[in-house]
Amino acid sequence: MSERPVFAELPRRRRTLWGDAWRRLIASPTARLGMAIVVTFVLGTVLAHFLWPYDPKTDLDYSLKLKPPTLRPTPDVPSIHPFGTDKLGRDVFRRVVHGGWNSLRVGVISVGISLIVGGLLGLLAGFYESVPLTAGERMGLMAGIGLALGSVPAWIAAQPVQAVLFAALGALSASVAVSWPNGRRWRILPLAGLLIGAVPSFFVSPYVALVNGLLGLTIGGILVFPLGGPLFSNIVMRVMDIILAFPSILLAIAIVAFLGPGLDRAMIAIGFVGIPTYARLMRATVLSLVQRDYVLAAQAVGSGHTRILFRHILPNTLSPIIVQSTLGLGSAIIWAGALGFLGLGAIPPEPEWGAMLGDSYRFLTSGAWWAVTFPGIAIMLSVLGFNLLGDGLRDALDPRLTR
Repeated sequence: MSERPVFAELPRRRRTLWGDAWRRLIASPTARLGMAIVVTFVLGTVLAHFLWPYDPKTDLDYSLKLKPPTLRPTPDVPSIHPFGTDKLGRDVFRRVVHGGWNSLRVGVISVGISLIVGGLLGLLAGFYESVPLTAGERMGLMAGIGLALGSVPAWIAAQPVQAVLFAALGALSASVAVSWPNGRRWRILPLAGLLIGAVPSFFVSPYVALVNGLLGLTIGGILVFPLGGPLFSNIVMRVMDIILAFPSILLAIAIVAFLGPGLDRAMIAIGFVGIPTYARLMRATVLSLVQRDYVLAAQAVGSGHTRILFRHILPNTLSPIIVQSTLGLGSAIIWAGALGFLGLGAIPPEPEWGAMLGDSYRFLTSGAWWAVTFPGIAIMLSVLGFNLLGDGLRDALDPRLTR
């Protein structure tokens, strides 16, 4: 009787959630198209920025003003310009490629600002809405509120030390909330805020001291109130609602008009406008996770709030945040282009897609369609790529597809 052959059992390949999501992502034609567009734009702009030097201050040739696209030299145009030239004789193709560096950089940094600030606020608001604050957390929270509120009189008087002193006053208010009675807190803390706001401001002018004294008195009165987790969450979300009450593009224009034109200011304005979106999304996600079994088990074994937040809750919020960040990049590029079109973005002659549209749209009536078409196509394709990639990520990271 012959023996049956024995086959060695092959080790099974370990599968992870992120690995499965990646396989679903690359299996989607829409996601692959979006990824190809994004990779093309990113690699093209980065490699051109570092390997193809361009000085916009010296790029000027009036003899080639508004020449149409040409792929070979001619007697009229002795050089090659695949996208034509603009009103100053500059090569549109080169400016589109190098303008992508500024447009994409604005999108990435502004989304980073929105993600970090809004994500952190939403994470804390969602977690502490149902979890009580510890004494140390309450002290840190009140110090942060004092620092944020104190930055206003510190900015008015150009005295950064005032913001630090208001942060110390906030920490003090949290530490004496139990030991001091209400009447004593209402007498001492507003008076301390008045002195912190007025005394350093006397070195500027008596009028500044008067204004900052009133602000310090108000801040001291605010710090008297004991701030708990639900109240903190409510305050944060009401502030987000106030920001959302303004039209996004108009609020960004107002911020840039206040700060002054420039790419750096545009990044700050677009990032500020996007904060409520990430704060609301993060808070909603955290509220759905905070009562899960693994979070309750971590609390039962005595894990600290910091460990629970960043070890158990934050990793499980990454899926919707990644999708929103990818879609937000497309919106940020559109807003950057809108600010550049209005003259509030890149400062000429720095190339940027929106600024190029603002410089050239008036020449459409003279038949110079190429000066506007190619920057517009660049904006359209980049936004389309990020939107397609975001849709693919949403489908790939949807946990219902794993069932």
